[in-house]
Amino acid sequence: MKKKRLLIVLLCIAVILISGLLFMAKNIFGFSVGPCIATDDGRYLIVLDNSPISLHQRSGMEIPDLDTGDKIFIVHDGIAETYPGKTGLYFILKLSDGNISDVPEEIINQLQ
Repeated sequence: MKKKRLLIVLLCIAVILISGLLFMAKNIFGFSVGPCIATDDGRYLIVLDNSPISLHQRSGMEIPDLDTGDKIFIVHDGIAETYPGKTGLYFILKLSDGNISDVPEEIINQLQ
């Protein structure tokens, strides 16, 4: 009888843990570092794996003053597979100054 109860409790714990892991996998955050591209209209992109990703800030979030080529760290959600890609931005931190030469020339040409 005690063995059955222990088995039921362990089974319930396993179901709860698996459910939690599935929930986390569905709503996972990403952490990325790369050079920034600042557009003329005040939008920002990050270059990841040689591809530009448009950053869409959450309401109430402030983005520091960034220039093209600055190295940034971001916390974001999933990346939409469009061109350029898009991601929701939760946190951004400028790691270092940079310039346009820190962004691959082919990406700058494609975006123009």
